[in-house]
Amino acid sequence: MSNIIYNGQYECEGHIVTFLVTPDDTCTIKEMFISGRSVSNTERTERLEIAIEFQTKLRKLGYDKVS
Repeated sequence: MSNIIYNGQYECEGHIVTFLVTPDDTCTIKEMFISGRSVSNTERTERLEIAIEFQTKLRKLGYDKVS
């Protein structure tokens, strides 16, 4: 497993996830789900270890880094 997290946006089939590392060694994760006419947004703050695991999982599932 990688111990690096990258700021930026990842996308796959209407699911957009944005990672932003904060100065207090946490990561803000914003998610947007787009399905037809509905859009759902969530935001949470996680410890870096959790954010790294989530980002690694998304990359393995084929999410593209777009920014």
